[in-house]
Amino acid sequence: MTDIPILATDTVVLNIRNWKLKVLLIEMNKEPFIGKWAVPGGFIWAEDLAEESAHKVLFEATNVKDLYLEQLKVFDAIDRDPKTRVVSIGYMAIIKKDDLSIRANKRYTGIDWFDIDNLPELAYDHEDIIKCALERLKWKITYSTISLTLVPNEFTLTELQEVFEIVLWKKIDKRNFRKKILKQKVIKETGNKKTIGVTRPATLYKANKKDIKFVEMI
Repeated sequence: MTDIPILATDTVVLNIRNWKLKVLLIEMNKEPFIGKWAVPGGFIWAEDLAEESAHKVLFEATNVKDLYLEQLKVFDAIDRDPKTRVVSIGYMAIIKKDDLSIRANKRYTGIDWFDIDNLPELAYDHEDIIKCALERLKWKITYSTISLTLVPNEFTLTELQEVFEIVLWKKIDKRNFRKKILKQKVIKETGNKKTIGVTRPATLYKANKKDIKFVEMI
Protein backbone atom coordinates (compact mmCIF):
# COMPACT_ATOMS: atom_id res chain seq x y z
CA MET A 1 0.00 0.00 0.00
CA THR A 2 1.39 3.39 -0.99
CA ASP A 3 1.91 6.17 1.56
CA ILE A 4 0.61 8.93 -0.73
CA PRO A 5 -3.21 8.86 -0.88
CA ILE A 6 -5.10 8.87 -4.16
CA LEU A 7 -8.17 11.09 -4.34
CA ALA A 8 -11.46 9.74 -5.66
CA THR A 9 -15.19 10.43 -5.70
CA ASP A 10 -18.02 8.01 -4.90
CA THR A 11 -21.60 9.07 -5.58
CA VAL A 12 -24.86 7.68 -4.21
CA VAL A 13 -27.38 8.13 -7.04
CA LEU A 14 -30.97 8.14 -5.79
CA ASN A 15 -34.25 7.95 -7.68
CA ILE A 16 -37.84 7.01 -6.87
CA ARG A 17 -38.92 4.24 -9.22
CA ASN A 18 -42.22 2.37 -8.89
CA TRP A 19 -42.73 4.36 -5.67
CA LYS A 20 -39.66 2.96 -3.96
CA LEU A 21 -36.44 4.75 -3.12
CA LYS A 22 -33.72 3.26 -5.28
CA VAL A 23 -29.94 3.54 -5.46
CA LEU A 24 -27.91 3.00 -8.63
CA LEU A 25 -25.13 0.41 -8.27
CA ILE A 26 -22.45 -1.00 -10.56
CA GLU A 27 -21.18 -4.59 -10.48
CA MET A 28 -17.43 -4.84 -9.98
CA ASN A 29 -15.21 -6.85 -12.32
CA LYS A 30 -11.86 -6.53 -10.56
CA GLU A 31 -10.27 -8.20 -7.55
CA PRO A 32 -10.88 -8.40 -4.67
CA PHE A 33 -14.51 -7.37 -5.26
CA ILE A 34 -15.53 -9.33 -8.36
CA GLY A 35 -19.30 -9.85 -8.28
CA LYS A 36 -19.90 -7.29 -5.55
CA TRP A 37 -21.68 -4.01 -6.11
CA ALA A 38 -20.59 -0.40 -5.59
CA VAL A 39 -21.79 3.15 -6.10
CA PRO A 40 -20.37 4.87 -9.21
CA GLY A 41 -16.96 6.33 -8.54
CA GLY A 42 -13.56 7.10 -9.95
CA PHE A 43 -10.23 8.81 -9.36
CA ILE A 44 -9.91 12.60 -9.51
CA TRP A 45 -7.42 13.40 -12.25
CA ALA A 46 -5.09 16.41 -12.23
CA GLU A 47 -7.21 18.41 -14.68
CA ASP A 48 -10.49 17.98 -12.75
CA LEU A 49 -12.06 19.44 -9.66
CA ALA A 50 -13.79 16.92 -7.40
CA GLU A 51 -17.32 17.85 -8.46
CA GLU A 52 -16.32 17.81 -12.13
CA SER A 53 -14.96 14.30 -11.65
CA ALA A 54 -18.20 13.14 -10.01
CA HIS A 55 -20.25 14.58 -12.88
CA LYS A 56 -18.07 12.81 -15.45
CA VAL A 57 -18.47 9.44 -13.75
CA LEU A 58 -22.24 9.89 -13.49
CA PHE A 59 -22.60 10.91 -17.13
CA GLU A 60 -20.63 7.82 -18.13
CA ALA A 61 -23.06 5.63 -16.17
CA THR A 62 -26.38 7.38 -16.79
CA ASN A 63 -25.98 9.66 -19.82
CA VAL A 64 -27.59 12.38 -17.68
CA LYS A 65 -26.03 15.80 -17.11
CA ASP A 66 -28.91 17.68 -15.49
CA LEU A 67 -29.02 16.20 -12.01
CA TYR A 68 -28.90 17.37 -8.43
CA LEU A 69 -25.49 16.79 -6.80
CA GLU A 70 -24.21 17.68 -3.36
CA GLN A 71 -21.13 16.77 -1.36
CA LEU A 72 -21.56 14.57 1.70
CA LYS A 73 -18.21 14.17 3.46
CA VAL A 74 -14.73 12.68 3.12
CA PHE A 75 -14.30 8.94 3.62
CA ASP A 76 -10.69 8.31 4.61
CA ALA A 77 -10.44 5.06 6.57
CA ILE A 78 -6.92 3.69 6.13
CA ASP A 79 -8.06 0.28 4.90
CA ARG A 80 -11.09 1.30 2.83
CA ASP A 81 -9.30 0.11 -0.32
CA PRO A 82 -7.18 -3.04 0.19
CA LYS A 83 -4.88 -2.25 -2.75
CA THR A 84 -3.76 1.30 -2.06
CA ARG A 85 -4.50 4.37 0.05
CA VAL A 86 -7.60 6.02 -1.41
CA VAL A 87 -9.39 8.98 0.12
CA SER A 88 -12.86 9.44 -1.33
CA ILE A 89 -15.13 12.47 -1.39
CA GLY A 90 -18.69 11.19 -1.09
CA TYR A 91 -21.56 12.77 -3.01
CA MET A 92 -25.32 12.36 -3.21
CA ALA A 93 -27.03 12.73 -6.58
CA ILE A 94 -30.73 12.74 -7.40
CA ILE A 95 -32.11 11.91 -10.83
CA LYS A 96 -35.82 12.50 -11.28
CA LYS A 97 -36.24 10.78 -14.64
CA ASP A 98 -38.13 7.50 -14.45
CA ASP A 99 -36.56 5.86 -17.49
CA LEU A 100 -32.82 6.31 -17.61
CA SER A 101 -30.42 5.02 -20.22
CA ILE A 102 -28.12 3.44 -17.67
CA ARG A 103 -25.39 1.45 -19.29
CA ALA A 104 -22.58 -0.89 -18.34
CA ASN A 105 -19.10 -0.39 -19.76
CA LYS A 106 -15.74 -2.14 -19.69
CA ARG A 107 -14.95 -0.78 -16.22
CA TYR A 108 -17.69 -2.89 -14.63
CA THR A 109 -19.85 -5.93 -15.33
CA GLY A 110 -23.34 -4.56 -14.82
CA ILE A 111 -25.42 -1.65 -13.60
CA ASP A 112 -28.88 -1.63 -12.00
CA TRP A 113 -31.25 0.02 -9.52
CA PHE A 114 -31.71 -1.53 -6.06
CA ASP A 115 -34.18 -0.85 -3.25
CA ILE A 116 -32.43 1.24 -0.62
CA ASP A 117 -33.56 -1.24 2.07
CA ASN A 118 -32.58 -4.38 0.15
CA LEU A 119 -29.03 -3.95 -1.07
CA PRO A 120 -26.67 -6.64 -2.40
CA GLU A 121 -23.21 -7.26 -0.94
CA LEU A 122 -21.26 -4.03 -1.37
CA ALA A 123 -17.60 -3.33 -2.07
CA TYR A 124 -15.27 -1.04 -0.13
CA ASP A 125 -17.07 1.11 2.50
CA HIS A 126 -19.95 1.89 0.20
CA GLU A 127 -22.54 0.72 2.71
CA ASP A 128 -21.37 3.58 4.94
CA ILE A 129 -21.53 6.07 2.07
CA ILE A 130 -25.10 5.01 1.22
CA LYS A 131 -26.14 5.30 4.88
CA CYS A 132 -24.64 8.78 4.98
CA ALA A 133 -26.58 9.81 1.86
CA LEU A 134 -29.84 8.41 3.24
CA GLU A 135 -29.39 10.27 6.53
CA ARG A 136 -28.70 13.48 4.61
CA LEU A 137 -31.76 13.03 2.42
CA LYS A 138 -34.04 12.30 5.40
CA TRP A 139 -32.85 15.44 7.16
CA LYS A 140 -32.91 17.63 4.09
CA ILE A 141 -36.36 16.59 2.87
CA THR A 142 -37.81 17.98 6.10
CA TYR A 143 -35.98 21.31 6.08
CA SER A 144 -35.55 22.09 2.37
CA THR A 145 -37.21 21.80 -1.03
CA ILE A 146 -35.06 18.82 -2.08
CA SER A 147 -38.27 16.75 -2.37
CA LEU A 148 -39.01 18.69 -5.56
CA THR A 149 -36.03 17.01 -7.23
CA LEU A 150 -37.68 13.61 -6.70
CA VAL A 151 -40.97 14.33 -8.46
CA PRO A 152 -41.65 14.94 -12.17
CA ASN A 153 -41.54 18.53 -13.44
CA GLU A 154 -45.33 18.61 -12.96
CA PHE A 155 -46.80 16.68 -10.05
CA THR A 156 -49.87 16.34 -7.87
CA LEU A 157 -49.88 17.00 -4.14
CA THR A 158 -50.53 13.30 -3.60
CA GLU A 159 -47.39 12.41 -5.56
CA LEU A 160 -45.35 14.90 -3.53
CA GLN A 161 -46.71 13.50 -0.26
CA GLU A 162 -45.80 9.98 -1.36
CA VAL A 163 -42.20 11.12 -1.87
CA PHE A 164 -42.04 12.28 1.76
CA GLU A 165 -43.57 9.02 2.98
CA ILE A 166 -41.15 6.92 0.93
CA VAL A 167 -38.06 8.77 2.13
CA LEU A 168 -39.12 9.12 5.78
CA TRP A 169 -40.70 5.63 5.96
CA LYS A 170 -43.84 6.89 7.69
CA LYS A 171 -47.41 7.93 6.89
CA ILE A 172 -48.21 11.64 6.84
CA ASP A 173 -51.56 13.25 7.51
CA LYS A 174 -52.91 14.38 4.13
CA ARG A 175 -54.75 17.48 5.30
CA ASN A 176 -51.90 18.86 7.42
CA PHE A 177 -49.35 18.10 4.70
CA ARG A 178 -51.22 20.02 2.02
CA LYS A 179 -51.86 22.95 4.30
CA LYS A 180 -48.18 23.22 5.26
CA ILE A 181 -46.80 22.79 1.73
CA LEU A 182 -49.11 25.37 0.17
CA LYS A 183 -48.38 27.82 3.00
CA GLN A 184 -44.64 27.74 2.20
CA LYS A 185 -45.28 29.00 -1.36
CA VAL A 186 -42.53 26.84 -2.85
CA ILE A 187 -44.82 25.34 -5.50
CA LYS A 188 -47.41 26.80 -7.85
CA GLU A 189 -50.24 25.52 -10.01
CA THR A 190 -49.41 24.83 -13.65
CA GLY A 191 -52.95 25.17 -14.93
CA ASN A 192 -52.96 21.50 -15.93
CA LYS A 193 -54.83 18.53 -14.46
CA LYS A 194 -54.03 14.84 -14.12
CA THR A 195 -56.64 12.10 -14.20
CA ILE A 196 -55.93 9.19 -11.85
CA GLY A 197 -58.40 6.30 -12.06
CA VAL A 198 -62.05 7.32 -11.73
CA THR A 199 -61.43 10.17 -9.28
CA ARG A 200 -61.77 13.85 -10.08
CA PRO A 201 -58.76 15.21 -12.05
CA ALA A 202 -56.02 16.42 -9.71
CA THR A 203 -54.32 19.81 -9.97
CA LEU A 204 -50.74 19.71 -11.20
CA TYR A 205 -48.04 21.81 -9.55
CA LYS A 206 -44.42 22.70 -10.26
CA ALA A 207 -41.55 24.15 -8.25
CA ASN A 208 -41.37 27.94 -7.97
CA LYS A 209 -37.59 27.84 -8.26
CA LYS A 210 -35.07 25.28 -9.47
CA ASP A 211 -32.57 25.99 -6.69
CA ILE A 212 -32.92 24.20 -3.36
CA LYS A 213 -34.37 26.46 -0.68
CA PHE A 214 -34.10 25.90 3.08
CA VAL A 215 -37.60 25.99 4.54
CA GLU A 216 -39.52 23.86 7.04
CA MET A 217 -41.57 21.64 4.73
CA ILE A 218 -43.50 19.44 7.18
